[in-house]
Amino acid sequence: MPTVLIVGATGNIGTSAIYAALRSKLHVLAIVRNQASAEKLFGNVGTREGITTVEADIMSDRGVKDVVEKVRKGELPAFQHVYSADAYQATIPYLLEQNDPTSTWTLCTGASGDNGSRPAASMTQGALYSLANVACIDNADTNIRFNEVYLGLFVMAGTAAEQYGVMKASEFAIIYEKILARPDIIGCRVKVCQPEDLTELRFTKKLE
Repeated sequence: MPTVLIVGATGNIGTSAIYAALRSKLHVLAIVRNQASAEKLFGNVGTREGITTVEADIMSDRGVKDVVEKVRKGELPAFQHVYSADAYQATIPYLLEQNDPTSTWTLCTGASGDNGSRPAASMTQGALYSLANVACIDNADTNIRFNEVYLGLFVMAGTAAEQYGVMKASEFAIIYEKILARPDIIGCRVKVCQPEDLTELRFTKKLE
């Protein structure tokens, strides 16, 4: 079964990606910090079915690379898709090696990088915007369909979404579902800045 590698799987956006993958009939390979994080993940999405977890420190130089090596050795499921805001260099070579024509790499960025609403988070987004530009160019003629999801709304998993009146991770998941299902969305920024964007995708080519 095709598999999505999700880095940051226990966060709000990672939870959304898991919902999307499972609804798209894909297996999930989720990187977690420890067993407690794995249990949090299962609690967020309400199931263990279709999910393989692997423990790794994604902040270390070898964290995701070691996971990819385990995949190469057959110790973990092969993956064809990646959803992450990190681990680009650790995962792109593997996808290129596999040469699967359906492969995707999806990056989620935040609008705070433009509006400066959250200083610490805002400063990191500029680098991710640049990464998206470079990745779109680098992968234009490869087997990898790279896209950026530009998020201008708050998303939360579980009951916290209702408590704070923000978008549910399960609702935001439809964006990734649509990206996975539409090969015409390639090298694009998909904007999600209002609830209506869940119904009608707003996307433009990153670089033309």
